[in-house]
Amino acid sequence: MDTLFSSYAGKKILITGHTGFKGTWLSRILILAGAKVYGLALEAEKNSLFSKIENLGLETSTILDVRNSKSIDNYFKEHKFDGIFHLAAQPLVRRSYKEPVQTFETNVMGTVNVLNSVLSNNSAMWVIVITSDKVYKNVNKIAGYTEDEPLGGKDPYSASKAATEMVVSAWQTIADYSVNKIKICSVRAGNVIGGGDAAEDRLLPDLIRGFHSKNMVVIRNPNSIRPWQHVLDPLNGYLIVGTNLFNNGTTSSAYNFGPGEDSKLTVKEVAEIACSNWPDSRGIDIKIDPSAVHESELLWLSSTLATNELGWQNKLEARRAINWTIEWEKISMSSSPLSAVDQQITSFFKELQ
Repeated sequence: MDTLFSSYAGKKILITGHTGFKGTWLSRILILAGAKVYGLALEAEKNSLFSKIENLGLETSTILDVRNSKSIDNYFKEHKFDGIFHLAAQPLVRRSYKEPVQTFETNVMGTVNVLNSVLSNNSAMWVIVITSDKVYKNVNKIAGYTEDEPLGGKDPYSASKAATEMVVSAWQTIADYSVNKIKICSVRAGNVIGGGDAAEDRLLPDLIRGFHSKNMVVIRNPNSIRPWQHVLDPLNGYLIVGTNLFNNGTTSSAYNFGPGEDSKLTVKEVAEIACSNWPDSRGIDIKIDPSAVHESELLWLSSTLATNELGWQNKLEARRAINWTIEWEKISMSSSPLSAVDQQITSFFKELQ
């Protein structure tokens, strides 16, 4: 950690959405790297990883809705940061069907509010906006989508994330013509899994809940292929981008951070691997719902640009990522969630050194 991310030591870093799953992991990595980490987000959801950790080590944790443009602007008038990771979002596809307006307000206008306020108030050197693999117009191609391919989205979540990418592009242009020339970059990852994820309608969290309740878990899309990857892999990519921005290195406007070919597993395969790693698992129950909302059958990212420009590579392919997720749950049960997070962060980055 010391050598990999020494550029963050002593830096003042803001994470929006720090109470979320990825935000909690990213916060802890930066804290262990010596950064002064500040958080801005909604209240943590019940049973979330953030809510299970008593003292993450943040400088401050501010509860604020990114949809509130006036409050966001006031916040950035009062605070200056070296860098910002913007993760605050409504992150669930199925929830976006129930809450489409909230999804667009949070993901699109929330990003507008953050970028506009940061630029207007000269509140940071750079902003990294975390979006999704689902920003691409999905035509079920076998080869991975590259950063220059068309954006799109059939469901509210995907459409909102594609629109967020357009917001990023617009504010990159605005920044170029502004006196305050902050750097803005978007990053896109795959179907992230890892210890402590408690989100609804997500495969690994559903399986782990089933393990604890000793119930079978219903699988609705057994043949769908997702870009499964452990949360630490894309976070490593985001941190490398931030390091490059600090050091004025070559940085493109957007990067994909997806898993390799070995991670092309179906939902059923992932579930079976997880079940095999948990004692007394009751297994899965496949029930395909013909009236279920639309979800992509195949979606894959090409990370060639990130590899060539940043030297980034996915470390934990799907089988290891699943095993790490189950192992995290076991460590958490025997010690604490924070201990499990710290152990896996230390192990992951030790392998990279």
